[in-house]
Amino acid sequence: MIKISVDQISHKLGSPYYLILGSDPYLQHYAQTELRKAFTHAGFNEQLTFVIDNQTDWTAIFDSCQAMNLFSTNTLISLDFGDGSLNAGITAKLNTLSEVLTPDIALIITLNKITKSQENTIWYKTLSDKLVVVNCTTPDTLQLPQWIKNHLQQQHITIGPKAIELLCYYYEGNLLALTQIIAQLKLLYPDQNISYDEVESNINDSAIFTPYHWTDAMISCKTKRAIHILQQLKINEFEPLILLRIIQRELILMINLKKGLQTKSLKQTFDEYKVWQNKRMIYTNYLNRCDLKSLFNLLAKLTEIEISLKHDNQAQMWDAISSLSMQFMGFDKC
Repeated sequence: MIKISVDQISHKLGSPYYLILGSDPYLQHYAQTELRKAFTHAGFNEQLTFVIDNQTDWTAIFDSCQAMNLFSTNTLISLDFGDGSLNAGITAKLNTLSEVLTPDIALIITLNKITKSQENTIWYKTLSDKLVVVNCTTPDTLQLPQWIKNHLQQQHITIGPKAIELLCYYYEGNLLALTQIIAQLKLLYPDQNISYDEVESNINDSAIFTPYHWTDAMISCKTKRAIHILQQLKINEFEPLILLRIIQRELILMINLKKGLQTKSLKQTFDEYKVWQNKRMIYTNYLNRCDLKSLFNLLAKLTEIEISLKHDNQAQMWDAISSLSMQFMGFDKC
């Protein structure tokens, strides 16, 4: 099995089996398009796509593996799970499918995620020797600048580091809008060397965030980023009560961690509360900045906001959440 990023796909064509793994719609579409073109060039003229859910007619899929086509002996089967996931019933069908595949059948599976236990199933192991796994996860805030640089290089465009930072700020989490603005800039400024002012005059705020981007920014004490994310969540009409629930969970976790550190080591405490490895550093820094009294004060303020939720209008509610966010980051200079 080979694991690659989506921008390496042109170098890994020729395998009969591909697993497009990750939920970014732009990267998924790009990978699917490149693979379909490559298979067409290789003579796979019959290309069938099936959307997989609990109502899928698997008999039609199995039949397509055995049907003789008068115009083509090579068939590409694409299984698109959309936002769905694997369950026991679908896994059993995939196990059966993996056993009936022949050399003249290629397979593309598009799936948002797969667990370690699912990697031990029959179908995954059967395909693994010839399987290419294409990572289509949206680049995070640390990965995005390099992703933009690579994309600009492919488009033969030069944009300075400050302008790339600007693109990251306004288009994080939205690669479709990001690639569209880059294409627009290329049309507007065909000299290939685009200035900061030219980028700034054409951008709009199209970043897509989740509440977990917001809490991570607050825990990391990144004030500007936290404010920007909260503004975008408000623009996209995210439900304030859900934000309160998410930050409540974070505060309760912080309180438990702080209490645990009174009698246990940092590692023991993190292990007890199952804190992900990639978040332990920012949690450690935050815990070093705060104290229990301040955390309980935050929790009390959050409770007040929730009680007033039934009486205050949306504008006042967002102001209260913004104030809470700033207080959350107020233990040290951010």
